[in-house]
Amino acid sequence: MSSLVFLLSRKLKNRLREMLRRPSELIVLVVFVGLIGVTIFTGNRSLPSAGTRSVEEFYAIVLALYVFEFVLIAKNGFLNGASMFSMADVNLLFTSPKKPQILLTFGLFSQLGRSLMLGVFILYQYAWVHDTYGVGLGTIIAVLVGYGAVAFLSQMLAMLIYSVTSSDDKRCKIAKAVFYAVVASFLVCLGFTSFSSGGELLSNVCKNANSPVMHFFPVAGFVRLGVVSAVSGDYKGLLLAVLCFVLCVAVFYILVSRLKSDYYEDVLKATEVSFSAITARKEGKAAETAPRNVKVGKTGFSRGEGASAIAEKHKLENRRSKVLILDMVNLVFAVITIGFAFIVKDSFYAFIMNVYFSIFTVGTGRWAKELLLPYVYLIPEPPFKKLINMLREQLWSSVAEATLTFLPFYFILNTSPLMVLGMIFAKLSFNFLFVGVNLILQRFFGNGGNKALLVFLYFLLAALCSLPGVAAGVAMSALVPVFEGVLFFAMALVNILAGVIIIFCSRNILTTAEFNNK
Repeated sequence: MSSLVFLLSRKLKNRLREMLRRPSELIVLVVFVGLIGVTIFTGNRSLPSAGTRSVEEFYAIVLALYVFEFVLIAKNGFLNGASMFSMADVNLLFTSPKKPQILLTFGLFSQLGRSLMLGVFILYQYAWVHDTYGVGLGTIIAVLVGYGAVAFLSQMLAMLIYSVTSSDDKRCKIAKAVFYAVVASFLVCLGFTSFSSGGELLSNVCKNANSPVMHFFPVAGFVRLGVVSAVSGDYKGLLLAVLCFVLCVAVFYILVSRLKSDYYEDVLKATEVSFSAITARKEGKAAETAPRNVKVGKTGFSRGEGASAIAEKHKLENRRSKVLILDMVNLVFAVITIGFAFIVKDSFYAFIMNVYFSIFTVGTGRWAKELLLPYVYLIPEPPFKKLINMLREQLWSSVAEATLTFLPFYFILNTSPLMVLGMIFAKLSFNFLFVGVNLILQRFFGNGGNKALLVFLYFLLAALCSLPGVAAGVAMSALVPVFEGVLFFAMALVNILAGVIIIFCSRNILTTAEFNNK
């Protein structure tokens, strides 16, 4: 065991040395911590009237967050599983004469810190949460700890599911049906009790989401119970949640280590998939995730010639990879936005949240993967024409996403059709603007350099480029207050103009293949 302790301490020490030797990483860390400090400082300066909404709404939002996290992580067990080891750990540990149970314990301990770091973004929500619900910093920290606990248990469950189902497709289908049936049963119960009860729908949803029945939701339910109990001082509830957590860890641990005498093959598979994805991102290569069974259907292009063949290729790839018109990430963000709008009863705040999500999603389209492949550089067409055809897929997916997200506002918030149309146009303009920001960074920095610094520059440029549109929208809404949706239409016009200028400045990005792929 002393060798494992030495390995863990050496990894931490080397990580610290690497950070000190790379000033860019240190700068990003300082800025990261500074932004958290600013968020906490501004949140604590709220007026005494802060907390204008019921804290039950906040706890319902926490449960929804945990449920989404649990489902998204645990369902990986039906695909490639989840590994708690890195490839370096596999090379060092699996060749050692240690028992599998000891190595599994080491992997679980190493995963604790990574699981907690997944939810650091929660700290940035402190200002508006404190202002809206009146909760303190301790509550946000408790939610962060709960987020890490859900991630930890969900990854263990994914590892267990993969170990049980990876060798049998029939068993995989049965496990998947049971998994989604359990999740759906709780959601149907919540919806039925909320709609069947009299009174306001939002109050019913919040009341039923905090009912004892939802404490039995797998992982997310009892973790939320622990968070609420810790904040309210209910030590019995906290003790019950901790016991459930320990019991789940023990059960998952025993099943993974005993169900198969040797789980190394499953861990190696999951670790290899994870390592390949990480390596591809570091080296600036495209990593496409495909299902095990692909329905090919129609093959070849029925239309498209020259540069337009790129857009047709993207349509064909989307048809094969997406069950619906949008991918899972965009669907989840659309549901979160609609749910947030239903809770806060304010379309503007919901729009801001959705635009915030767009910063993370616009850079994951097929146009970004195309820059990492050699074929687009070999097409004998003008670079700018090829670039425009690469972005056509992003346009149609953005239209579908914006329509699916904001059209329900007309029904749940009684928003006027003109306002809904303005939000759709503004959403498209922000997506267009963020694509331009991605391109300009690719144009001048490529895929080389420090990734953390590039991410920081991306967020900084996205914020700066959004300021003119926001300022124009606020100014026009003050000048022409009688025109509904003028705020969104003005933002859309300025954002489109800025996006056109930025994309035009990146028009020669396809002439620097070696630079982009270094």
